[in-house]
Amino acid sequence: MSKYLPLSERLARETGDQWRPTLAEIEAVLGFPLPKAAQQAAWWGGASDKPHHRAWLDHGWRAGDLDRAAGTVTFHRDPTAGQPPPPAEAPPVIEAHRGVGGLALIGAGVAVIAGVGLLAARLMKGRKA
Repeated sequence: MSKYLPLSERLARETGDQWRPTLAEIEAVLGFPLPKAAQQAAWWGGASDKPHHRAWLDHGWRAGDLDRAAGTVTFHRDPTAGQPPPPAEAPPVIEAHRGVGGLALIGAGVAVIAGVGLLAARLMKGRKA
């Protein structure tokens, strides 16, 4: 169980589309002081699996708009919060033209024969010397 569960439960009960608590209010909900990093916008932003992010993402909220002077952070309801990103579209499939595979096979065969011919020529040259 995450230590941020009380914040998660508080957000689950919120009926509006926005909640702007002070950091002190959040600490009162949690029952412990926020880390010093909470004074930086990066601590509140992002969609990650960190326990404090899950506290709001799991209930459809995004945290943002940290006002350091006022000591507030604004939570916005976001129905896509906490959901995995949509799968990327598969790249288009390029269909091979008929005969391309056959040409590649013929080209490879020619290369092998040429290589064997060069090897034989070098061996013959080495015997004559």
